[in-house]
Amino acid sequence: MPDQAVQPISATDAVASFHQYSSLCIFRGRTYGVRYDAEKGINQLCRFESHHAVSLLPEQFSVRSKVHSYGGGAWCRGRDQAFFVNDSDQQIWVTSLSGAIAPRKLTAYNRTRMADLQYDEVRQRLICVCETSSDRGNEPANYLSAITEEGRLTVLAEGADFYSSPALSPDGAQLAWIEWNHPYQPWDRTRLMLADIEPNGRLVQIRQVSDIDAAWAQPKFSPSGSLHAVVDRDGWWSIEQLSGAGFVPLQGETPAQTEFTTAPWQFGLSTYGWAPGGELIAIGQSRGYSRLFVHKAGQWQQLYIDQPAARLHSLVLEDSHCSCAAEFTNRMPAVLHLTIDNQTATAASATLTGGETPDYPVTAPESRIAASKAGDQIPYFLYRPTPLGSEPLPLIIYTHGGPTAMTAPSFRPAIQFWLQRGFMIADVNYRGSTGFGRDFRMQLAGSWGKADVEDVETVAGALVSEGVADSGALFIRGNSAGGYTVLSALANSDLFSAGASLYGVSDPRRLNDITHKFESRYLHWLIGDPELESSPYNERSPLHNVDKINAPVIFFQGEEDPVVLPEQTRSMAQSLRERAIPVEEYHFAGEGHGFRKASNQVEVLERELCFYRRLINQER
Repeated sequence: MPDQAVQPISATDAVASFHQYSSLCIFRGRTYGVRYDAEKGINQLCRFESHHAVSLLPEQFSVRSKVHSYGGGAWCRGRDQAFFVNDSDQQIWVTSLSGAIAPRKLTAYNRTRMADLQYDEVRQRLICVCETSSDRGNEPANYLSAITEEGRLTVLAEGADFYSSPALSPDGAQLAWIEWNHPYQPWDRTRLMLADIEPNGRLVQIRQVSDIDAAWAQPKFSPSGSLHAVVDRDGWWSIEQLSGAGFVPLQGETPAQTEFTTAPWQFGLSTYGWAPGGELIAIGQSRGYSRLFVHKAGQWQQLYIDQPAARLHSLVLEDSHCSCAAEFTNRMPAVLHLTIDNQTATAASATLTGGETPDYPVTAPESRIAASKAGDQIPYFLYRPTPLGSEPLPLIIYTHGGPTAMTAPSFRPAIQFWLQRGFMIADVNYRGSTGFGRDFRMQLAGSWGKADVEDVETVAGALVSEGVADSGALFIRGNSAGGYTVLSALANSDLFSAGASLYGVSDPRRLNDITHKFESRYLHWLIGDPELESSPYNERSPLHNVDKINAPVIFFQGEEDPVVLPEQTRSMAQSLRERAIPVEEYHFAGEGHGFRKASNQVEVLERELCFYRRLINQER
């Protein structure tokens, strides 16, 4: 059990102390970006100094796009300006990078949302992805557009179902982007497009330059104008360069079992760029951990940092400056300001904005593998209270959302909250998770509700067999798609004592009918076409199999969730009550797919803790 001399952190402290960083940019040696303030529930546009962040916007603004419902790429730098999407109206606003000028509204397209903002310095305009809703209830139209500094919008490219990642060449003469059509998702199959730009700004000579059917991502032009992109041609997302013969891998042996991007749920991913000497710097992921690599003189080498992090993202380079967002195993997230050794380009020193060390003991995770009956290796991170006793501990299985996503061994105060109260956490990367190669990612095709359930059961069973987990206190919790895994596990097994579903899917067939455009064919891949294969939907619907759930469930749901509608959660909870299964149900006004208000996040932790403790006490 945990050391009783240490005062556990409160749920309020676990939530309010947490900040996250994203969408970085360097301008004149200074780093700017978005800082998520959990206490206020807003995304602040900030300038990051050596050890603190300076907000550039009044608190009534929050930088957030809702294109595809997940957003991203919600701001960019102009000349000495910042263009950003404001959460409340989804329109583009502009302010100065100094923060000295009050923000002014640039666009007024009430049915149009914008994301993936890029600034075209040659023509002094924005290029972005747009999503325009229809009066007739049809799927919204997606397209690439240009927006002048006066707010006038012109369509650049249209006709595909989805667009992302517009990238301008250094001379402003070419534009590359990613597009794809239903039924694919951007981690299944996309196209890389390239066009020339006429002096008047129109796109001409539009052509597809991707040479195979694969998941293409993150087109970028090198300083010399050479087009690069990330593609999983050989089963792992790696960086390739466009040559006269098509795309070819960079010279040298690519780091083994390493992926140089992740599933593009959001816009604005940035995992590679170029240093002043021409070296390519890139973030690679392997077995859940991030590392920095440098490609120089035809060779890949790891770039060692004196501030090693568990997860890196939002990499930006300009002149002699380099920054990225960093998450650690034992401290708060930070913006990492890197100084790269110009002589060897294999080492870097770093200063931090953020990265505070908690004023309580922190338990870092153990990286583990569980072997399924079929021989599959299931990676997970195990968090255990310290000091450890000899008695088995209550276990909470964490199931990440997506499901095509991943979990990393990053410090989260909420996990320490559980550890300090005697719980053990197993955070599982079940089959279908990203960061482990295309084959592992594609194993969820047609198997959602089966493969993921088998994997969480495998991990829980292994920890019980090892004697470290209490078989009478096995809990499982998850958000969104992870919530579906929770409910599916409870319907398919009596292994778990209870479950917590945070805006989790309970009826995939109904979800398929009502979900937003971005995911409207996703379930065809995860389960099957509901028009052609109806039986898997019935077999894997927790709502249709509610009679098989015998364990208590606690539900948390946002009332404005566009992905998992509140009616799904209400229907599931009511069906369980009719069978006299203990149920708790909490709905939060003003919340969407994920809880942003600190008070609601606190309530979730506190109510979930009471829920588990009551069940443990009943067993005793």
